[in-house]
Amino acid sequence: MIPLVTRHGLGRLVAGAVAVSAVGFFWAASSSAPPLAMEGPSNPAQNILPSPNFLSSGPCSGSPGSYACTNPCVSTTLTWPVLTNDVACTNYVLEAINNARTRENLAPMVLPSNWASLSTAQQMLVVTDLERIARGYPPYLGLNAKLSHEAMLAALTNNDPYLAKGFAVGFNALGTAGFGASWSGGYSVLASDYIMIYDDGWGGSRAATSNIDCTSASDRGCWAHRDELLGNAPHFNAGVGLWCDTCEFGAAYALVRGQSSFAQLVELPAGAPPPLTFTWQSEVGDFPAGALGAVKTVSLARVSFLGSTLRAQWSVTGAQDVSYVALYAFAGTSCTHVEAVASYRYVATFNIRRSTVTMSSSLFGRRGRFSAVVRVFTPSGPMTSRCLVMGNN
Repeated sequence: MIPLVTRHGLGRLVAGAVAVSAVGFFWAASSSAPPLAMEGPSNPAQNILPSPNFLSSGPCSGSPGSYACTNPCVSTTLTWPVLTNDVACTNYVLEAINNARTRENLAPMVLPSNWASLSTAQQMLVVTDLERIARGYPPYLGLNAKLSHEAMLAALTNNDPYLAKGFAVGFNALGTAGFGASWSGGYSVLASDYIMIYDDGWGGSRAATSNIDCTSASDRGCWAHRDELLGNAPHFNAGVGLWCDTCEFGAAYALVRGQSSFAQLVELPAGAPPPLTFTWQSEVGDFPAGALGAVKTVSLARVSFLGSTLRAQWSVTGAQDVSYVALYAFAGTSCTHVEAVASYRYVATFNIRRSTVTMSSSLFGRRGRFSAVVRVFTPSGPMTSRCLVMGNN
């Protein structure tokens, strides 16, 4: 029987281990911007230990050269793979992911039928989009060559990617560059995904913590990989925003000193999304019917102004049992300086999917440009609309 695989920091990985590092290059958000304008993901209260434990061999039996272990990722010679797409190993790690998803009240992850034929970079995009979609966020559009090139430079040196050269980055709701990046090591894309999404917090000690940027329970780097990949790490990097529907992805895999190195980069384009080398949309047809579920969205539409009162309609798709709605209005067009809030409670079991709300404020008594967002609360968590710009002329 081989011992439990330990997880070490950057540059000291052992076979079978998984370690992660979040981007350390970021722009600070304006302190006057309300948290609502850049909603952060909802993270587990603590790490979800993998079950089954794909980081351990489990009991092994047999003889040298023909061992069989509980963990099918371990070879017959009791060695860990550098990178594997083995079906049994893939299913073993996928089982752990889905058990962790159960803890978060999420639907199981289902891989596309062409998973094994996808490149490692393509798998990284697909699994990231599956994590976003499961939480109601729109998928990243696909792989961009410039972003993937920057990711490869990072993967070759076991580092986080920076902003890609030649890619015009846009600004998020806080007025900062919209991007996020991460690095990880491991023996499969799914194993790396698990550690970044479900085991990215403080493990109780440095030896038990895979996130090398999480050095204590209160460190801002804890859960930063999960947050970066989902769109916003509130205590680390404002990112592209959870609800970004024009964002593009870069991904790369490299073999560095005999160990796997994965790097991911997501950026918000300044204008229309540039061309892609691989798209999420091209993958949709390779999933079983119903596997992706309904994409959860919340939208806000201006109806009318009447004096100093705003009348607005909100609606949701893919979500049920709305119990509370908050409408936030801002002076200016960037949803950064909140001026007024109106909230409404609903009977959740009525399953209301749309309603019209009103807000009275002196803000609307004058001509000008305003902006607003609506936040809807459901049993699976809050959802926030995109920033709506409006005028009262």
